[in-house]
Amino acid sequence: MEKYDLLTLEFAKGLAQDMGKIIKSNINSLNWTKTKSGFYDIVTNVDVEIERMVKNSVLSAFPNDSVLGEETGTTKAFAPDKRLWIVDPIDGTTNFSKGIPHSCISIAVVEKNEPQIAVVYDPFINELFEATRGHGAKMNGNEIHVSNISELEHCIVNTGYQYSAEKMREKVLKDYEAFFGRVRAVRIFGSAVLDQCYVAAGRIDAFWEYSLKPWDVAAGSLIAKEAGAVVSGIGEEFSIYSNSILVTNSALISKITKILTNA
Repeated sequence: MEKYDLLTLEFAKGLAQDMGKIIKSNINSLNWTKTKSGFYDIVTNVDVEIERMVKNSVLSAFPNDSVLGEETGTTKAFAPDKRLWIVDPIDGTTNFSKGIPHSCISIAVVEKNEPQIAVVYDPFINELFEATRGHGAKMNGNEIHVSNISELEHCIVNTGYQYSAEKMREKVLKDYEAFFGRVRAVRIFGSAVLDQCYVAAGRIDAFWEYSLKPWDVAAGSLIAKEAGAVVSGIGEEFSIYSNSILVTNSALISKITKILTNA
């Protein structure tokens, strides 16, 4: 790994852990919660404050970079030849707003629309996932890898519906029904970023969701890929700007894709 990348990775890890402490200490002491673009999409004062602090820290350390955050947009016009930091201050805000300790901070460093460095930190169980393109993925310093499960009946699969509920209600329900009785379990945990990391760590065998944004997939998709996962779109090519994501292992990708496209 180049020294430049290593310094950026270490900075991102330290920043995520510092912000994670603030997230953990504020889970049951929110000042306000507001609805954003739709009934299901909310934000808290902690989301906004964390994002502001992350932006200030990144731009202080790397003044030539730009930062895209879920709550406040970009810090300045993004130049395609410059690095872009994509930040989700709290992925799993609905969980967080109700005092459910399952959420994380997500940071990705992107160049030419491709994530190069990813850090995801869950402060509630002190798990830090990290990846640098071409150098594998780790959790708390230990290498991680996707599961080797190949049979559907042995799978635990995971999805989310919050952001697709208004526009894709029927499709989401059909997907769920298509898996019911064919896999060991279907889970909805409420944090798309952690879902991708859980596939990377082999805890679950597949994750899919629709209507996500770059801050929901930039870090998680790189961590999953570097842990050996196949990351694709559903009926489309995947990019951090696409409408859908499917993350699983190479033995399951065709089986999961077939179920989703036929549902």
